[in-house]
Amino acid sequence: MTLAQDITKRFNGDWHGDYGAFPTPGHSPSDRGTTVKDDPGAPDGVLINSFNGGDAIAIKDQCREWGILPSRDADQIRSRSTWRVTGTFEYVDEDGTVLYRTQRREKAGERKKFAAERLNGTEWAGGIKGIRRVLYRLPDILAARADEPVYLVEGERKADKLASWGLIGTAVAFGSNGWLSSYADALAGRAVIILPDNDDVGRTFAEKAAADLQGAGCSVRVIDLPGLPPKGDIMDWTGSADDLRALVEKVPAPAAETFAVADLGAWAGIQPTPKAFIMAGFVPARELTLATGAGGANKSTFGQQLATCCAAGVPMLGIDVMQGPALYITAEDDDDRLHWMQTHICRALAVDMAGMAGKLHLVSLRGRLGNELATFDAEGKLRPAPSFQLLKATIEQTGSSLVVLDNAAHLFAGNENDRQQVTAFVNLLYSLCRDLGVTIILVAHSNKAGDSYSGSTAWLNAVRSQIVLQRPEGAIDPDERLLTLGKANYARQGEELRFRWHEFALRLDRELPDDTRAQLADAVASAGANAAFLECLRARAAQGEGRGVGPNTGPNYAPSQFEGMPEAKGFTRMALKAAMDRLFHLGRIETYQFENKGKGRHVTLLRELPEPPRTAPRTAPEHSSRTPPNDTRTHPPHTPYTTYRGAASQAAAPQDDGLDESGDIIGWNDKSHGGR
Repeated sequence: MTLAQDITKRFNGDWHGDYGAFPTPGHSPSDRGTTVKDDPGAPDGVLINSFNGGDAIAIKDQCREWGILPSRDADQIRSRSTWRVTGTFEYVDEDGTVLYRTQRREKAGERKKFAAERLNGTEWAGGIKGIRRVLYRLPDILAARADEPVYLVEGERKADKLASWGLIGTAVAFGSNGWLSSYADALAGRAVIILPDNDDVGRTFAEKAAADLQGAGCSVRVIDLPGLPPKGDIMDWTGSADDLRALVEKVPAPAAETFAVADLGAWAGIQPTPKAFIMAGFVPARELTLATGAGGANKSTFGQQLATCCAAGVPMLGIDVMQGPALYITAEDDDDRLHWMQTHICRALAVDMAGMAGKLHLVSLRGRLGNELATFDAEGKLRPAPSFQLLKATIEQTGSSLVVLDNAAHLFAGNENDRQQVTAFVNLLYSLCRDLGVTIILVAHSNKAGDSYSGSTAWLNAVRSQIVLQRPEGAIDPDERLLTLGKANYARQGEELRFRWHEFALRLDRELPDDTRAQLADAVASAGANAAFLECLRARAAQGEGRGVGPNTGPNYAPSQFEGMPEAKGFTRMALKAAMDRLFHLGRIETYQFENKGKGRHVTLLRELPEPPRTAPRTAPEHSSRTPPNDTRTHPPHTPYTTYRGAASQAAAPQDDGLDESGDIIGWNDKSHGGR
């Protein structure tokens, strides 16, 4: 018989595996308000806890009188001035294997403190980082009937007291600060009674735990014990187990929540309506649409222009839009850039910018910290961030019916390869569509592998609509754009729209003046011929010595040799001759002398040169694609292909170039920049 078992027997108690419970002195014989447990590290080798006002020291003194505990000596008296372990609580898994323990430590004149330890072999070591966390007295929960309520309290001693009353009591390590959402999984579907301490900390603990437990399908009741002093708890409560049961019965169990079920009877009397669209056939209303594309596909321009069209009530690229206030939020461009783009978009649409006030709302978040709309805790659970509340308030205040968020990389702070996090974030944005009746376009980059999204396929699985902006594959025209439906639950998938980037806006070819279209066509044809000539030259060079071509008429005349090659893309000898002249002028090809040893003479041949690097302007704008003012090279006078300088042999990045109406860098002539 152990010492704890002997004490239990002396006090007419019951033994429960590794601890004994017996009547607290002065209470009825049926009381089991005091427990005792063997602990070699504790004073006298046992831990005695009383849950209903008993004095553990007085109980030990009684044991000393019986001779089962040693008498006090000077060392034991002095020990009251040191930290003493007054409670040890072991946390075990489903099989009863000890995972870790917590200890309550007290010292006269000091606040009690707690420590957590894990088993390191056969010895205890401080800290439980990396150890699986479980509910206190987990085996009791698992062994109880499914309909038996579980009582959740903040501390282990309180759970032990409830257990001594024959109730299923549990707690968590570190009390009110120790609750984890994962604890709710062990109680899924059960009835849980939370007994909070009588203070703000206790009520906060109860609210947090109740929210997670309800999410796990639990029926939760929070019971405030009557008559508790400030900061009091179940240990201070004077009621009995029967009193507690009666108190619980008086508090009705909350009605089970269910999903909202459609009323088919009501539907039968209502004529259904087809899905409405913000942009007919492409962007469904009151939904989240993912707008993806590679860099330079002008996704931002598309978003800002669509917002402008909706605010002004004018078609977007010839397609009808739903008129209404619109909000465009960018985390990539500053206010100056927004102003520049808006000026050109309004000019392209023939819309008065001043008339957009109160209808179109532009927001720049560039340089602002904390733009993420949500964060994820250690367990991967989404927590809306302050920026989400700002977004919601901005939508409500502006009354916007369309919101464009540019872009996901700045607003999503999770792991884009984590399905759970991606889906949770998409659902967070959907909540705005549902609650505010707003349409959201989320701009996102495609990945380097060529997919129309970046990260997990959950981006596509979670949304009902996706549009893709891209440069048409194999297109010669560097400014041509293609809009396609990547995912369409409300329209015909595969629908496409072709247009071009022109002077910082997106335009249909038919919207441009005839002379402009003619110039663009000439420029595109010139760029295509140049590219074809260089491809032919590379193909002949790859065939080795003796396959070179020259600039002069004769058997090796390059245009004649190239005509008919697959790389020539159908261009005629005359078109290839013009391309050769342009490429000479642009410094992309040169002649050299090749010694034909077989014939004993030198011949003049052509070879490709690297594209000359540009001299960077002193104050280069963010997107600069034209010749800067301090580039001193001579350029050909032909407007059609100098407009695409740098794209004469390949498609130039058709990004916004940041030039003013005279073709100079914006601000280049400002006095603050020292002129040119």
